[in-house]
Amino acid sequence: MLPLKTKLALLLGSCALLLAPRSLHASERHFAFNYESSVLDPGSAELEPWTTVLAGRASYYSETDARLGFAFGIAKNLQGEFFWNLSSVAEDLVVPGATQRTRLNDTELDSFSLNLKYKLSDSVADALGSALFVEGTVGPLVASVEGRVILDKQIGSLLLAANLVGDGIEHLELRSSSEVALAAVLSAGYFVTPTIVPALEIRSQNMIPRQLTSSVLYFGPSVSVVTAGWWATLALEPQIAALKGATAGHAYDLDENERLQARLLFGFRI
Repeated sequence: MLPLKTKLALLLGSCALLLAPRSLHASERHFAFNYESSVLDPGSAELEPWTTVLAGRASYYSETDARLGFAFGIAKNLQGEFFWNLSSVAEDLVVPGATQRTRLNDTELDSFSLNLKYKLSDSVADALGSALFVEGTVGPLVASVEGRVILDKQIGSLLLAANLVGDGIEHLELRSSSEVALAAVLSAGYFVTPTIVPALEIRSQNMIPRQLTSSVLYFGPSVSVVTAGWWATLALEPQIAALKGATAGHAYDLDENERLQARLLFGFRI
């Protein structure tokens, strides 16, 4: 039989392990709009359905973007992911020959995406976690390339992350057009328990067709839940300011951007 002191030591050690913040060595997302440096181990995989809802413009506008992703660990520190992208848009437009706005609805499987993320350093073991991310998207009407520099750090129960994002977009219509989107995202979360992390995210989003035409800030809460077999993250981000391009009569840009953006992410280990 174990001595009483040994039993107490084992009990206290078990409690400490259960209550301690979880090290980030998998690909769960604790933030909805920010990426972290962690990647899947080689040979492991996840199924990741995403849903993003965008609503609220000067005229009626509602968009739902759905993505179904398959993420896989390619090699040490290297993760890849393939996505099918579906979008559904309902908006009020003035069509030629009409005297008033008409509500049009459009739903289509519009593109496919492939991304790679390479972890340079670990957010727990190293002074700063870091990773590089690139994603290409192609469809009948759009082609784009997105790049990210990812920085994050876990300090005890506190999790911090920052992303610098550049996105080049080519619209493949009758008259092709291109634009550049630049963004910066800052997030802070707290491990209330090893499985529940409430957080705040602030995001600067800028559109540059030929020059800067729109610059807005989104800010809002998120919460993530991580279990042994799955994880989920939900975020609500209203637009809080238009630094450039505010719609006439409004404090916000409601021509190029929405009043509210929300995102729900899931990951299922397979």
